[in-house]
Amino acid sequence: MKLHRFALLSALSYAVGTRIVDKGLNLPVTQGTTRDGAFFPGLYQLDYQPKAVARAANRAGFSALRLAVNVETANNLTALQKHKAYIDAAGGRGVICMFDTSAAPGASWPRTGTVTGKVDQVANAWKSVHSVFGSYGDNVMYEIFNEPWGYKADAVTYVREMTDVIRLAGLPHDRVILAGLYGSADVQSVARAGWQGYLAYHVYVFWLPEGQRTQELFSKRIQQDLAGLSDRVFITEFGVGLDGLKANIDQDELNKNLAVTKYVDQKSVTSDWHEEHPENLKVVSICDKYPGNAWCNKFKKKLGLLAQKKKKPSESPLAAGASQVAEKVTEVVGNMLGADVAAQLGGEAAAATEPRSAAAPAAYQNDTMAFLGGMRDALYVMKRKGLGVRGLYHWHGWHNGDTWDFWDAANARSSRMIQMMMMDQAEGTAPMDMAGTTDTTDAYMSEDFVKDEQAVHMVVARHLGKKSTATCPEECGAKHCWQGSEAQIGGKHLTGGFCTHNCSKVYGENRYCGVGEGYKEESAINCGGCAHPPMCDGLPCWTEEPEQPMFLQKRALRRH
Repeated sequence: MKLHRFALLSALSYAVGTRIVDKGLNLPVTQGTTRDGAFFPGLYQLDYQPKAVARAANRAGFSALRLAVNVETANNLTALQKHKAYIDAAGGRGVICMFDTSAAPGASWPRTGTVTGKVDQVANAWKSVHSVFGSYGDNVMYEIFNEPWGYKADAVTYVREMTDVIRLAGLPHDRVILAGLYGSADVQSVARAGWQGYLAYHVYVFWLPEGQRTQELFSKRIQQDLAGLSDRVFITEFGVGLDGLKANIDQDELNKNLAVTKYVDQKSVTSDWHEEHPENLKVVSICDKYPGNAWCNKFKKKLGLLAQKKKKPSESPLAAGASQVAEKVTEVVGNMLGADVAAQLGGEAAAATEPRSAAAPAAYQNDTMAFLGGMRDALYVMKRKGLGVRGLYHWHGWHNGDTWDFWDAANARSSRMIQMMMMDQAEGTAPMDMAGTTDTTDAYMSEDFVKDEQAVHMVVARHLGKKSTATCPEECGAKHCWQGSEAQIGGKHLTGGFCTHNCSKVYGENRYCGVGEGYKEESAINCGGCAHPPMCDGLPCWTEEPEQPMFLQKRALRRH
């Protein structure tokens, strides 16, 4: 046993040192809501088209996907080929995760949150998954069971049953990830129970109660949760409501005393391009405007030389409007449980809810800023110590118009913060000075310029495709159309104060947003024209080549 553990640790040490960080996105199943749909029994519905997946992932800068399977989907080779096509479209990297299944058709409950009594069944499902993805090596990791809340604090039983699944399925240990207990929040107990492999951690805004949601406390919570384990951890889900944010994210970044000069006017600046064409970067103009910037102070002599070279006129930043919030989200405060589990255990009824006022409360925006800022800070601190996480996967990438939708224009500023977080983690580790001490003058990694990957700034991503010519009917607004019932497969959220699917016939005094049965009969209204960008098979309707290219890096700079 000791020899096995030593061999496993040696393999993991090598993998941790060589495997690049996943900049990941969750692509949920396209059924029900993103909170509940993956728990429905039966084969999963996945509407995404591989070409669209490739286009979206590449333009936003994602390098990996996290895809869900249940036992039924895992045992269907045709379904797994669709998963394979998605992974290939994103560059051949990602995480496959087994989700629990409800005992009731078309519903997410009841379910147990364990594999107790079905170890053989789950192991056979994983054996099927490995038959398709075995050749990918550690480019595709296996997250054995999502959010094992049913084990409660019993980490010993949990680890034993997960180990049985791994052994029976014949899975390579260096490709296996075990989730933390509860809502994948408690990785420390899993490690203490003897698991020495990779760990999956989830973190959401409701991990902290209202009144305690500050950037400092989110950073502290994440660092405490991952203390001593962060370099074994994949953050396979993280999320917060993204809509309604009004802050100018790029301006805020440049105003920081220790900010990095990664971009100007929503175009990233890369280190290789900087060396080749320094006169085209307008770096001096940035430093004139932000004299407290640490990078500018560090390289002021070099910048003085650059200042004497001919510079082209700087452009004005694009206006980045974010629409007001109009959707009510039932906020669940849970210490370590996922929202759906906390809601059920707390007796919350999954029903249609009245839309939130179009005037988004300041507290809601503050939560978003605090959560994303705190997470970014925590990740930076851990990476600075040489203990950075192995990957992070945002929840979620289904363009369905809810407030967590990475692609929706109403969420663009928050999505930009997620892009910045991903950039930090993908960069190299901090350099050492001549004395062998880590350079601390740059708050975000060693490279002041991000890797040249042709990513697109999310605030301008809405320009990548043609604007929809369909009208957005007044009846699709929050005043007339309420959020659909989460108890139904077809119920949908509102975004930016509008339904972007169908608005049902009148039930009682109200219409409701959704798709399919109950939302398309009689006088139902097509609200597809309200989506921005338009929706195509679960992703934005982006053309092969944008009409107005907005690539951030070399491609954009060469045009000026």
